[in-house]
Amino acid sequence: MTKPYAAGDQSQAICAQCAKLVPTTFAHRDVPFSDGSGVVRDILAAVCDACDAVVAVPAQSTPAIQRARKAGQDPAARESCPPMA
Repeated sequence: MTKPYAAGDQSQAICAQCAKLVPTTFAHRDVPFSDGSGVVRDILAAVCDACDAVVAVPAQSTPAIQRARKAGQDPAARESCPPMA
């Protein structure tokens, strides 16, 4: 098993915004689902050092994504979540 990433760790990834391989830094971010159905709040993600876009999400953030996805399908959970500013 690989060591989990932590905020401040650095890596590289292909950034869709910059259209090239870029250095990244792991940081906590609110990340929207690609289908626009909700947002995962405060997960660890790799962020492009050049343009600040989220370019990757480590496997260790998967449980938080699954919980947020499930909460988005539950009407009672949706009502208890504050809207994104």
